[in-house]
Amino acid sequence: MIEFFINRPKFAIVVSIIMTLAGVLTFLNMPVSLYPSVAPPQVQITAFYPGADHNTIRDTVASVLEQEVNGVERMLYIDSKSSNDGSYLCRISFEIGTDPDLAQTLVQNRVNKAMSKLPMEVKQLGVTVAKVSPSMLLSINLFSPKGTYDGLFLSNYMSLNLRDSLARVNGIGELKIIGEKNYSVRVWVDNEIMAGLGINEQDVTAAIASQNTTISAGKIGENPAPQGQVFQYTIKTRGRLKSINDFANIVVRAEEDGSLVRIKDFARVELGAEKYNSMSKLGDMESPLMIAYLAPGANSLQVANDLHAQMEIISQGFPEDIEYEIAYDSTLFIKTSMAEVYDTLFEAVGLVVIISFLFLQNLRATLIPAIAIPVSLVATFVVMQMFGMDINTITMFGLILAIGVVVDAAIVVIENVERIMHEEHLPPKEATSKAMKEVTAPLIASALVLMAVFVPVSLAPGMVGILYQQFGVTIVASTIISTIVALSLTPALCSIMLKPTALPTKGPLGWFNAFINKMMGGYGATVALLSRHLIVTLILFGSLMAYIAYLGSNMPGGFIPEEDKGNFLVDISLPEASTLDRTITEIDKLTNQIKEIPGVQSIVTANGFSMIKGALATNAGMLIITLDDWEQRQTEELSQASIMAQTTQIMQSNREIKSLVMSTPAIPGLGATSGVTMILEDRLGRSTESLGPVYMQLVGELMQRPEIAVAFSTYTANVPQLSLNIDYEKAMLLGLDPGAINTAIGSLFGKRYVNDYTRFGKNYQVNIMSEARYRNDEGDLNSLYVRAADGEMVRFSSFSNFEPTIGADVSARFNLYNATQIIVMPAPGYSSGEAIAAINAVTETLPDGYAHEWTGQTYQEVKTSGGMVTLFLLAVLFTFLFLVAQYESWLTPFAIMLCVPIGLLGSLLFVTLMNGTLNLYVQIGLVLMIGMACRNAILIVEFAKVLREEKGMSIIGAAVEAAKLRMRAVLMTALSFILGVTPLVLASGAGAASRNTMGHAVWGGMVSATFLGCIFVPVFFVLFQIIREKLGSKTEAADVADKARRAEQQKT
Repeated sequence: MIEFFINRPKFAIVVSIIMTLAGVLTFLNMPVSLYPSVAPPQVQITAFYPGADHNTIRDTVASVLEQEVNGVERMLYIDSKSSNDGSYLCRISFEIGTDPDLAQTLVQNRVNKAMSKLPMEVKQLGVTVAKVSPSMLLSINLFSPKGTYDGLFLSNYMSLNLRDSLARVNGIGELKIIGEKNYSVRVWVDNEIMAGLGINEQDVTAAIASQNTTISAGKIGENPAPQGQVFQYTIKTRGRLKSINDFANIVVRAEEDGSLVRIKDFARVELGAEKYNSMSKLGDMESPLMIAYLAPGANSLQVANDLHAQMEIISQGFPEDIEYEIAYDSTLFIKTSMAEVYDTLFEAVGLVVIISFLFLQNLRATLIPAIAIPVSLVATFVVMQMFGMDINTITMFGLILAIGVVVDAAIVVIENVERIMHEEHLPPKEATSKAMKEVTAPLIASALVLMAVFVPVSLAPGMVGILYQQFGVTIVASTIISTIVALSLTPALCSIMLKPTALPTKGPLGWFNAFINKMMGGYGATVALLSRHLIVTLILFGSLMAYIAYLGSNMPGGFIPEEDKGNFLVDISLPEASTLDRTITEIDKLTNQIKEIPGVQSIVTANGFSMIKGALATNAGMLIITLDDWEQRQTEELSQASIMAQTTQIMQSNREIKSLVMSTPAIPGLGATSGVTMILEDRLGRSTESLGPVYMQLVGELMQRPEIAVAFSTYTANVPQLSLNIDYEKAMLLGLDPGAINTAIGSLFGKRYVNDYTRFGKNYQVNIMSEARYRNDEGDLNSLYVRAADGEMVRFSSFSNFEPTIGADVSARFNLYNATQIIVMPAPGYSSGEAIAAINAVTETLPDGYAHEWTGQTYQEVKTSGGMVTLFLLAVLFTFLFLVAQYESWLTPFAIMLCVPIGLLGSLLFVTLMNGTLNLYVQIGLVLMIGMACRNAILIVEFAKVLREEKGMSIIGAAVEAAKLRMRAVLMTALSFILGVTPLVLASGAGAASRNTMGHAVWGGMVSATFLGCIFVPVFFVLFQIIREKLGSKTEAADVADKARRAEQQKT
């Protein structure tokens, strides 16, 4: 087949052009993302219990739903939060690879079974089940620069005109408005006037419910009708009230004198907000904040682009003095990072072509690998699409590292053709034909070795398996294609493009050749010396193995390196029971200081919202801080880490607040924040407050560990609260109905939802609540009244009193246990793996009945941490077995495989010198080094084996000759790979941490495998060939000896 392409070069060229065109077309239509889809699918359950505190919701809603949902197929874990604002939120995480639609259906079925056990108020408002993603895609702020419109108008404008339109964008999972103030008809009652009129809350509720309602009145003349009925008329009634004035004029009672008592006589009615417990700001302006969350499996870049385009269209219809700003966009990092990766790819190609020219020293010869590289890389996109892959960081890293592999195959062919042309003076076509007979087997073997390395690791389950698969498919596909190109296009081009030329002996290239020849002479002498002193060689190698074990055992573990993403978050908590006004004032002071930090571009504030709690709280706030472009932040002082450190100092200067400065998770969808996320559980079912002492002790011990910088949680069990003690016996003696008392409490201290008001095509709530002056402190109990059976109005204070107390404001559960989440940030110089080990050590002393679990990104890190050794050993085993089959020997493969530890030595040593960790990128690099180290060794062992077994040379002579013969080709291919990886090592800007980490592992490994491994490989060949021949049959030994005698005779 190879002869076919040599004889018909245009055929080979046409095949390559078709492959390239197919790759280009595929590339243009492939989606782009930061990482492949590896986040566990999540399903969210939401419910609302008006007026209930967190304990009530936990006992009546959470326990009912979670008991039913627990154990649903392919579930990983379940966590929930019940809040004092009446909200309940539960998330169920599923195994990676689970169909999100199936997961939602499974949860919905179980929720339906539990509905009959829920309180009536919860069932009336409904329980929602939806598939979600915790990945924040982008944020949109709406604001009025001149102050023409207030926050209430802007919030509703956003809800009506933005959210409904953007929700139709394909790939949007959820649009959450922080600081949302839906319109609501607010009936603010004056308790004193109402009591004087003898009216209670139930009277007002009944009046609104009966007069703001829809009526189905029927028709006149509807069939069956009398014979001869000609017309039919629909009867229309007033229906729901149309204006605020209509509500103010609702009649509550008709007096005997004919006068009417209306709501406006004792209450103030306005179109206000449904909730007043949060407010977001952009800079100094009140600005509702809408956060777009990605739907599971959706492509973030495509969705973000669609959102930007839709916002441009919507904004054209904005009223004057309404503008929008997308202050946070997670895809900006993806776009910039991938652009940097593309630049790295082109830089690597350029460097490889330069090194090829340096060794080939012929423009014609250099042009051949320059053609082969793009053909092999571009055609790889076709295979990637066949496997359902997209363009992401992992696959692009695979392509960058494949450049050295791709050019390797072409260089081996070209170098051998030129050697034969030079030594045997054959014309290009005949030289190519002879060269291909020598290198075809090594080329195929080298390609199959990489397949043997990545096939077993690609079969690993879960997230790590997906990442290895993406990387492995890219490497293997490009290697196979480059081998095909090397066996078709490359020999075809060699036969028509190469000309016999001598290597320069003068000038820079001549000096380079002289240096290489001198180095090859010294290299051959070193190999010969070590081959004659095998014991010394084995001692040296044993020392290296011991050092490798030392490096590996002392290298800290990790998961994904932290990146400069150009933005970060701050979660803030003020003292418990702080009002929203106080929270806004304090956070404004902090943001004014943070604005002064160089490199900060904008700050979005969400007052009244805690990202860690995932709930509204008046004493909480969240900051989304966006930094200047990476091009403007080239120095260390302007890096994200430095700005985060300065922000932390500002936060710590205010002793009244608790705060956590954090970045978003390395892999979108794996939780809401970076850091190590653990869960402290009470497994004996005690109260939420009982976690307090254990939590405080645990956090205190964690903070004493050097591996941990911060241990943060929003848990608190000392929120100031008031317990209302009601003497029901005394109340009944006063003629009061307990039901009326309970109803009045919720309406007067809280709000009572009555029914709905329709406006702008949407329904808004009608709520009753006391005027603010009757809800300021516990003394206002005297202003609340309940009507007795005889019509008299009785003060609350006559049968009840307030008692100060403390307690929690949120009940969190994890896997059905009362729990609290703790976020741990590793100290500078320590990895997440070391922080996890520290946490495990501290939690061994937890009291009985308490335990800890992991969640989010940490769950995946812990789950996959023990599998690296197994995967690595499997890759080594598969490679060894393949080589056994290739060489039909159990011993010869050891000469190749023992080069692998030398490559690992370089990888581990360089990563250690660069203060790296044994993270996922380093692990992938180590697996790649198995194949790359073996590829170098195969070129030497293959030729040494031929020289010994077919040419009859002595074992040492064959080893030395093969080493010298193939050294130039090995150096050329290895240096091409090393220089191709160098842009990764030197990368900066967005996504640089990942590129650097991968580059360190592979660059160091290839340097070691080339300059140290190539010394040991021929020596190992000598060792194992001696053993093989001594253990082999007499016939085989005699045959080899006979070939050696004939070779000596030919020389003489």
